[in-house]
Amino acid sequence: MRLLLLLAAGALLGACSTLQGPPSVPTALKTGQSWVVTRPVVAAQVLDTCSRPSPGRDAGRVTGYWAPSRQQVEQLEAQLPTLRDQVADAVDFDRQYVGIEADGRELIYVNAFKLPDGSNINPARQAIRICDGGAMSWGAVFDPTTAVFSEFHPNGGW
Repeated sequence: MRLLLLLAAGALLGACSTLQGPPSVPTALKTGQSWVVTRPVVAAQVLDTCSRPSPGRDAGRVTGYWAPSRQQVEQLEAQLPTLRDQVADAVDFDRQYVGIEADGRELIYVNAFKLPDGSNINPARQAIRICDGGAMSWGAVFDPTTAVFSEFHPNGGW
């Protein structure tokens, strides 16, 4: 019986993974979960922000998409506390990660937001796009080569 339950749980978890590249990368049970977005159409939607600048809003800047590895995601998440001057407790936000080719480099765009408890939204498959939102949403670019964030932009005033 226990084996059957484990197999069923594994099948359900497998159904939640992305179609290409690495599976979603949940880093916590609820607070501060993260997902790698690998479908290019969804990645483009994530970058189509309406209340803040993003690399996708600069015509021609993003030349392609790629899937960040688990190691790159872990590296990025280890650096989230360096954003404390811009946002307190960056790790408490839910986050989508989109690998972008821009400016001749492979970068990771971070789309940060707070999902309500019990939400049916799957951030590995759906773009989270919040217009306005103030301190509840922000974005940044991470360079895995230098382990540095840049282009931090909140959705309005803090």
